[in-house]
Amino acid sequence: MITQIKGQVLLVTEKSVVVNIGAIGYEVFITRDLVSKLKPGQEITLFTYFNVREDAHELYGFATQADLAFFKLLLTVSGIGPKSALNIIDTAKPDDIRQAITHEDVTTLHRIHGLGKKTAERLVTELKDKLELAGTAAVTSSDEAALLEAIVGLGYSLAEARQAVKEIKGQGDSLSAKIKLALQYLGRK
Repeated sequence: MITQIKGQVLLVTEKSVVVNIGAIGYEVFITRDLVSKLKPGQEITLFTYFNVREDAHELYGFATQADLAFFKLLLTVSGIGPKSALNIIDTAKPDDIRQAITHEDVTTLHRIHGLGKKTAERLVTELKDKLELAGTAAVTSSDEAALLEAIVGLGYSLAEARQAVKEIKGQGDSLSAKIKLALQYLGRK
């Protein structure tokens, strides 16, 4: 797995950059915004996603780990592959995409070049809870975030998980004990 690449820009194309590392040049697919900022001879570090298919091995690169994480999140949606995910990030800012998903704004997502209405609907359906869970994890303790993630992972909605965590607050001394208490609460509901 290639997770980061650092070297000198050898060549810049419309959709990719060739990074020279030693005597080897790696082609890395990047956004047009990043392409516009690069020049041959420049030193660069990219966080990468290595995609292996029967007919190709491809690297996708990002300036930050947050951009890479969002790219990987898009890949969890059925029907979205690496090229589509890069196109989505290339067309709209990740924060705008997150906001459209959170507000279930399928119309805005459908305006993204190459994104059909059904795929836009899948983005909302499949990522809404994941984005809410990530946002919740940022504002709760790590124990609560782990508990929420465990409950949602067992098939409950984020709203149900939040309610269960609220109800058992202060009870249980380990994560497994808290999960059991939360499941007992949800079973009585």
